[in-house]
Amino acid sequence: MCPKIHLPLFAAFMFTSAIALAKTPLTNEKISALLSSPSRPAEDIARNVPRQPEKILAFSGVGEGQHVLDFFAGDGWYSELFSKAVGEKGKVYVQNDEVIWRFAEKGLNKRTANNRLSNLVHFDNMPIVQMTIPNNSLDLVFTALNYHDLFFTHSQQNGKEVILRDDIVDYKAALKTIKDAMRDDGKFVIIDHAAHPGSGYEAANNLHRIDPAIVKFQMQEAGFKLIEEAFYLRNPHDELSKLVFDPSVRGKTDRFVYKFAKR
Repeated sequence: MCPKIHLPLFAAFMFTSAIALAKTPLTNEKISALLSSPSRPAEDIARNVPRQPEKILAFSGVGEGQHVLDFFAGDGWYSELFSKAVGEKGKVYVQNDEVIWRFAEKGLNKRTANNRLSNLVHFDNMPIVQMTIPNNSLDLVFTALNYHDLFFTHSQQNGKEVILRDDIVDYKAALKTIKDAMRDDGKFVIIDHAAHPGSGYEAANNLHRIDPAIVKFQMQEAGFKLIEEAFYLRNPHDELSKLVFDPSVRGKTDRFVYKFAKR
């Protein structure tokens, strides 16, 4: 006697399974193929060695069909990789606020000209808290080498101090906005240049670095828990005292890589 199959339940199971399969993290083979794609700009490929994207993409758990936020995305170096990783059924939100946009506009516009990377949704020249992303929709949140820019208020240009913001970004409001947009099982990956313990926010202005303890404290305060750390980009020989653009350390800074989840 054949067992009875409840068709609505069976259909729901198959639909749910298809979604789960579609969002499975990319295999190493698919990541390798993505990185070797002839459509990648040559200047992007030149940064593969210092940034080790094959390991970072695997660590992030990005997969086809996912919705990803790349905040403080700069010129979109990682945004392009996520665009190719999530595919046509996925979506990548690319955000830069008014400060980052000053430095990123030209590069990002060039990267996305003629509707290239059509699955990107742009939040250009826009604060994090003004993004319009549906609640409980993000599978992955990512920011690379720019978390410190939440506290970047001024810089030295031609020997003069230039004020970029009147005050630091309201990071509590920004992190709440991001958390609300994340799925309950979503992940949040942060990569940044390490600063000396106790260096405070001034390291963001002087060195474009941040004390890792600040990041962990703020994320915990915002309702996240650290679930994994990667050491691919750590450099114990970095003295943590030089500007990250100094030729002696550029591309070789000590960088922490954290993965957080909602608590």
